Amino acid sequence: MVGFFRSGNLASRVFDRQFLSPRPGATVNTVRQFYENLVPSYTIYDIDCPDYSFRKFTDDGKYLVAFSRNHQDLIVYRPIWLTFSCHEECDSHDLPANAERFDSFFKQLYSISLASSNEYICKDFFLYMECHQYGLFATSTAQSNDSSATDGAIHGVPSIEKITFYLVRLEDGAILDEKAFCNDFINLAHSIGAYLYEDLVCIVSLRYQTIHVLQIRDSGSLVEVRRIGAFCREDDELFLYSHGQLYDYF
Repeated sequence: MVGFFRSGNLASRVFDRQFLSPRPGATVNTVRQFYENLVPSYTIYDIDCPDYSFRKFTDDGKYLVAFSRNHQDLIVYRPIWLTFSCHEECDSHDLPANAERFDSFFKQLYSISLASSNEYICKDFFLYMECHQYGLFATSTAQSNDSSATDGAIHGVPSIEKITFYLVRLEDGAILDEKAFCNDFINLAHSIGAYLYEDLVCIVSLRYQTIHVLQIRDSGSLVEVRRIGAFCREDDELFLYSHGQLYDYF
C-alpha cells in the first residue's frame, strides 16, 4: 500500500490523487485534502446574472439548475471551473473585466419548456439521479380547496387538477418520460411528497392516501411497479372479494 505524503504543491497533489491509492475507508478524507490548495479568497459582487430563479447545483456539481421567472422553462448551466486566479491577495483591480460576467463562470447548455399555459414548474422540487444524470421535475396547475371528495379521496384534502413529473436527461435536455396525476394532491414543496432511492421513486398521494412506487429504467422510462394504498398487493382486492362471497354463501 502506497502512503500519501502531505505536500503543499498543487501539481504534486494532482499527481498523487491520480496515481496513488488511499487507505481503505479514507478516500473521502484524502480527496478533501486536495481542496486545501483551492480556497476562495475573494468575493465578486454585482455580477450581471440572467433574470432566472436559480434552484441548486446537482449533487456531483456538474450542473446548475434554474427556472424562468414565469416558472414554465427549465434552464441548465454547466460550471466553468477555475476561470480566474491570483498568486497572492487580490482585489478587483487584479481581475479582468469579464470576471464580473456570469457567462465567464457558467455555460448555458439549453432551455426547454416544461409547463403549459395553465401549469407552473414547482421551483422547490428537484430530484437527481447521479448514475444516469437524470433530473426529475414537477409541474402543476393551481390548487383548489373547494373540491368535492370523489371515490377514495379523503374529505378536506385540497385538490390539484393535474400534477406532472418529468424525467429529463440533464446532459442534453431530452424529456425521456412523464407521469401525470389528475385531481390529486402531492406535497411538492422541498420534495416532501417524493423520495428517490437508487432507481426507485416513491410518490405520496395525500388525497388518496396512496404511495406510488415508480422505477426509472435505464432506457429513461418511468414504470409504476407498486401501488400501496387501500390494498398492498395486486391480488388483495380479489382475495377479499372471494372470501366475502364465501362468507355470504355460508
